[in-house]
Amino acid sequence: QHKNATTPNARAYAISPTSLSYLGPSVLGKLIETNCCGVYDSMQVWEHDGPAQLHFVGEDLEGAINEGRLVNLQQLLNDSTSNKSTGRKNRPWLGAVIEDAPFVSAVWDELRKDDRIDLLDKIQVKSIKAPNHSDMGKIEPPPPVDITCVRKGVNDEGEEFTISSNLLVAADGANSFIRRTVGTFPMITRSYGRMAVTCTVELDTSKSRMGMARTAFQRFLPYGPIALLPVWNSVDSSSDREKESGPIYANVVWSTLPSEAKYLLSLSSEEFIAALNEYLCQGPNVNPSLLPDSNQPGGPPAIPLLSTIVREIDSLLRTANTALTMGTWTEAPTRNFFRMPPRSKKVVGPIMGFDLTMSHVATNGGYTSPRVALVGDAAHTMHPMAGQGLNLGMGDIHALASLIKEAVDSGMDVGGTNLFLDRYNEERILKGWGILGGVQFLHEAFECTGSIPGSITEHENATSVGSVGGLKGLIGYSRSLGMNAVNGIAPVRKALAEVAAGASPRLFP
Repeated sequence: QHKNATTPNARAYAISPTSLSYLGPSVLGKLIETNCCGVYDSMQVWEHDGPAQLHFVGEDLEGAINEGRLVNLQQLLNDSTSNKSTGRKNRPWLGAVIEDAPFVSAVWDELRKDDRIDLLDKIQVKSIKAPNHSDMGKIEPPPPVDITCVRKGVNDEGEEFTISSNLLVAADGANSFIRRTVGTFPMITRSYGRMAVTCTVELDTSKSRMGMARTAFQRFLPYGPIALLPVWNSVDSSSDREKESGPIYANVVWSTLPSEAKYLLSLSSEEFIAALNEYLCQGPNVNPSLLPDSNQPGGPPAIPLLSTIVREIDSLLRTANTALTMGTWTEAPTRNFFRMPPRSKKVVGPIMGFDLTMSHVATNGGYTSPRVALVGDAAHTMHPMAGQGLNLGMGDIHALASLIKEAVDSGMDVGGTNLFLDRYNEERILKGWGILGGVQFLHEAFECTGSIPGSITEHENATSVGSVGGLKGLIGYSRSLGMNAVNGIAPVRKALAEVAAGASPRLFP
């Protein structure tokens, strides 16, 4: 439990403002009052091989809040937090990092308060019998789902019983037993060829107590990003300010190749901290040359006059991109300037690693079958770089709950016709593939050559020659220009921030 924990846990979730609002004021208020949220109202994203940065701040969401397209969390929490300040100068949140244990505990506590809900524990599901597609479209509604369970006793084999339900919701994770048992949900699965290494670190406060400053940092390296995320003890629970004494912690999520991830996992805590500081605590760079190296084997032959002209143009383009980056920096009010992330002092707790896989139900199967609906990881998994996995799942639950309420309010059986589940399927399959496509685009856009010194891939990449460097340089330069354009054009930047926050789209007359 969080109340007994002295340090944060690395198993945590980045949750958007809209998803936080789905929790309701009671659950969210409890998480705030018990200081279980690592709130961030600023996000800084930058690349390893270019000057471009993206800076998102809470003010980017003010338009959506004022227009009613995004929930005002401060207003939502007004009663449950006794008017306690919930952000620096009430700046809108970009999100919050919440540990798994207190998050799940708060939700369970809320469920126990509702006498309309029966909670069954020590239950093992033996079999599930769901209606077939041929049962739909008839005059009579399809039969209910029958779930055969065993209640485990202390000294006996357990009591077997059957539950019948008009709707079975599969919310049992990526290896969903329900999805596999019903057997009507074909999945599309693809490995990202990456692993994530995650841990909790204590920050070095010997030179500054500024800590995380409510900022989520993310630096893109050759094979994936390093994220440094604020956690619940980054602020003083009584004053909502950065802590003035005691250790300050942050969570690390480092995505990279499996070979490099295994190398990182093999390091001692001291060696891991040294690698983390080396590769995270670096500022923007000048774009590498767009031209392949003519001195490398396989490179193009050098033509003196033409080569000089081309290289001068190359230098001019790279300098212009750097100037464009610095031209967007400002001190106030958005803090749109580069800030070096805090250095880490030591690892707290275990360093863990896990494979990254993309999965989604196939379009021909969808999120539903007769009287069964998938939500969350049972329907989709994705790369954590954009922090959208749990948020997409909570969106599934909110959409399904809204349709269930609509069915109940109209006196209809939510699973008795195709009306409600088909609407859920159409809405969420479009949303799911849209988010997965965006994450895949980011994954591909930032993928380029490079390695961590001492890792297995360092030698492999040393053999990369010829025109590949020029092509990668062109991709990197284009990406930098794109990031600068997004960062410098406020409506575009704000639109992206609103999408990440879960705001409803603006409807034009």
